[in-house]
Amino acid sequence: MNLRYRRLKGTRDILLGEVEKLRWCEERWCEVLSRYGYGEIRTPVIEPTDLFLRSVGKGTDIVDKEMYTFETKGGESLTLRPEMTASVVRAYLENGLTRQPGTMKFYYIAPMFRHDRPQAGRYRQFHQVGVEALGSDSPVLDAEVIQTAMALFEAVGAKGVMVQVNSIGCPECRPAFLEDLKVFLKDNLDVIPESMQGRIDINPLRLYDAKDDGVNQLLATFKPITESLCQGCRDHHEVVLRTLESLGVPFVNDPALVRGLDYYCRTTFEITARSGRKQSSLAGGGRYDYLVEQCGGPATAAIGFSIGVERTLLHLDDKPFDAQRSPQSPVDVYVACADAAAQEYALVQTDALRAMCRVEIDTTGRSMKAQAKSANLRQAKIMLVVGEQEMQTGVIQFKNFANGEQKQVAGESLPAAVQEVMEG
Repeated sequence: MNLRYRRLKGTRDILLGEVEKLRWCEERWCEVLSRYGYGEIRTPVIEPTDLFLRSVGKGTDIVDKEMYTFETKGGESLTLRPEMTASVVRAYLENGLTRQPGTMKFYYIAPMFRHDRPQAGRYRQFHQVGVEALGSDSPVLDAEVIQTAMALFEAVGAKGVMVQVNSIGCPECRPAFLEDLKVFLKDNLDVIPESMQGRIDINPLRLYDAKDDGVNQLLATFKPITESLCQGCRDHHEVVLRTLESLGVPFVNDPALVRGLDYYCRTTFEITARSGRKQSSLAGGGRYDYLVEQCGGPATAAIGFSIGVERTLLHLDDKPFDAQRSPQSPVDVYVACADAAAQEYALVQTDALRAMCRVEIDTTGRSMKAQAKSANLRQAKIMLVVGEQEMQTGVIQFKNFANGEQKQVAGESLPAAVQEVMEG
């Protein structure tokens, strides 16, 4: 077959089997998030480019290398969202939610887009489940948000999941650390790729997100940021750690964990999973107390996280999708039809069954043998056969796949016969 069109690099088709697994996860995630007080938010896939330039920041890999940005016919620069926090903040401000009392808690399950190098669990169109909690600077909320993330993994049976947590300080104490870091990095420029050296003066913390072994090894020799925290940040971090311990959340206090996106402050965390010898990052988040103000709103403390859905599914099950399985959904009742007239008759006669179960009318005109094979592939519990004789007598052939019983059932008795099998 000469295919004229293929999916774009870094994208994928999600078929039956994986779709069912994804839906199963989503149902459990929505249930957990509801229990923690979060309500769903859905924002546009496209946003003004400047929203991400301002929030994520120039000099980051996301902005410099990974964003899908284009210009409209009217000359407006738009971007497919690479992350959700900035979009939620924009929606929070634009919809006047700053006037709402208390903490606003949102969750999302949505696609994101980054022009990244495709690999296992990493795609150019990928999905995240995450939360954003706006309106409180309490360290107890930080601990609850981390607990929420762990509860999402627990809900889908993820094993070997661990939290790494740190504090990256605030505008009061971080500048001194950044100046020391700049001096250190400039003294070691020979280790840093030229393409990354521009980050040093913009925001040297971004180098902690660099995908370069030499840079990572160099930064591991520099003093941890926790040595430079002010008393307020130290107290905040202590409460976070103490609360996590009281909640029984497994964590490691990692003073080397620094997330380089511009909007992070104080609490930052990452959730990793170990499977055999492999360890991978499944989620990350942190506090962003200045982003709302930076986007034109009032000073508003906030914290959030996102979980990589594809990475999580890969961690849950390394087995590949079973290509031998039918790429169509299972049904309860499969109706095999001899010809077009039988199809018309069957649709009318079985319409009432859809109130109690899943019904598929075969309209392909194939042989009865081929239709029976499809009934098995679709995991049908019952197969009905309709032909000329059935239309004349009003009595339909009825096969129960569970016990192999075959019988004839009058049209008016069909709902009761099907219900008996479904309940049995």
